[in-house]
Formats: sequence, structure tokens, C-alpha cells
Amino acid sequence: MMQWEFKYKKELTTFTPKSQFSINNHLRLQAVSDGLGIAWIAHMSVADALNSGHLVELLPEYAMTYEPLYLYYPSRRGHSNVFKLIVDALRV
Repeated sequence: MMQWEFKYKKELTTFTPKSQFSINNHLRLQAVSDGLGIAWIAHMSVADALNSGHLVELLPEYAMTYEPLYLYYPSRRGHSNVFKLIVDALRV
């Protein structure tokens, strides 16, 4: 089971939840939306649901902030059009 990380006044705290089941993919959002429990999910993954009021953030004062996502690849030459489309989509 993955540890959840929380930060309060520069102090890092970890918590390992004990649950009846665990989901480690995109089904977490669906499970939470269906009222099956709570989840530790990246804000960018649930921003629309939070803004619409469909989901509620718990413990916002303990929220962690991580570095933005990065994509590393060898060079810009020789990549397929599909690869270029993916890179462009991830830049948004």
C-alpha cells in the first residue's frame, strides 16, 4: 500500500491507509465519485470535479505541492507525427 504524504508548516507526515480495497489507476476517481471512500489523487486529475462541486477536498491545509511534470526524450529529430502530437498535448 502506498503512503500518503501531508505537509503542515514545513513538516512532512506520512500515512499508510488501511482499507478494504485499493485501486492504483484511473478507477480511483470513479470509486470516489461513486461514494466508495476517499483517495489521495493529484489535484490536476480532479480539478474539474472539485470546481464543479462534485468532489470536496479534504484537509487542504495539509496538501503537498510537487514539482511539475516533465517529459524527457533524446532529441527532436526523427520522431513520428504521433509522438509530436503527444508532446504537444502534454504541454498544455
